[in-house]
Amino acid sequence: MVNKKQRFIEVIKADLKSRGQKISLIKFIIDPITRFHWYLRATEHLRNKKVFKPIFYIIKYLFLSLSRKLGFSIPINTLGKGVYIPHYGSIVVNSKAYVGEHSVLNVGVCIGRHPGSKDLVPMIGKSVFLAPGVKVFGNVNIGDGCLLGANAVVTKDIPAFKLAVGIPAKIIDDVTTETLKAYGLTD
Repeated sequence: MVNKKQRFIEVIKADLKSRGQKISLIKFIIDPITRFHWYLRATEHLRNKKVFKPIFYIIKYLFLSLSRKLGFSIPINTLGKGVYIPHYGSIVVNSKAYVGEHSVLNVGVCIGRHPGSKDLVPMIGKSVFLAPGVKVFGNVNIGDGCLLGANAVVTKDIPAFKLAVGIPAKIIDDVTTETLKAYGLTD
């Protein structure tokens, strides 16, 4: 059985691998997105540990401060392991939404709730590429291996391995494993 510390290290390694990095103090110091991932995962890991509450509050403060600086509104427990964020800039994820493992969140992505209910939020599958400016709203499921084109507005479910573009987003093609590899969306 994998304990929580092993899971924390596994998730951190996956996040760093998505950035093409290994555990490094220098990268932690000079790369704010790497630091964001560390703070995010440490906050998730320490959240329910009573012994580490003072450390939790310090890490949470650092996480929230860096989030504001980078333009991210990404709550804890919303990103799967290995999610890649290539640039800093405005990225918003609803606190009840979930982005699957090894997905890519580009600048300008907004994953929000349905205006009629706080519980109707998107669920993004594994290995999904959200191009700059993608908006996903409401009770929407995006299947594994999907590519969403720049500035697409997704308001309906997208099945697995599809390419969707436009306002509103429409499926225009299938996605192959070669395409996923080209986008770096495989383990």
